[in-house]
Amino acid sequence: MTFPLAGLLRVRGAQERVAAERLSRASAERAHAEAAEHSAISSLADISAQIDDPRALMAMAAARSAGRSTLSDLQALVDMRRGAESEAKSAHVDARRELKGLERLESTHRVESAKAELAAEQTALDEIAVVRTSRREGSAA
Repeated sequence: MTFPLAGLLRVRGAQERVAAERLSRASAERAHAEAAEHSAISSLADISAQIDDPRALMAMAAARSAGRSTLSDLQALVDMRRGAESEAKSAHVDARRELKGLERLESTHRVESAKAELAAEQTALDEIAVVRTSRREGSAA
């Protein structure tokens, strides 16, 4: 006997795989944004503090200002990526929960179907045994 919700089980499986892919992509994007943020922090730390002339001072100030602006943008991007990853993780957990629920129903259905088949087989064997016994008793009398 086939599982009556097999179609829904396939759909839930596909939804879970899509959610897992989205989570993977969101995690990779978050990691990439965090790496860019760390790189910007490192670049800002590498700007020389030694000043030889006024033009170097102006250039250093401009570089620090641009770097801080970029760092601020990167920090906002990291926060957005973390939020997207959190949402994707939640969606994946929900999809996984729905899939597991259907998988448990399918497993229960298989067990019950096997029990029903075994019971029908046992009934048939019992009937065969009764018929044989009654034939032997009928021929012996």
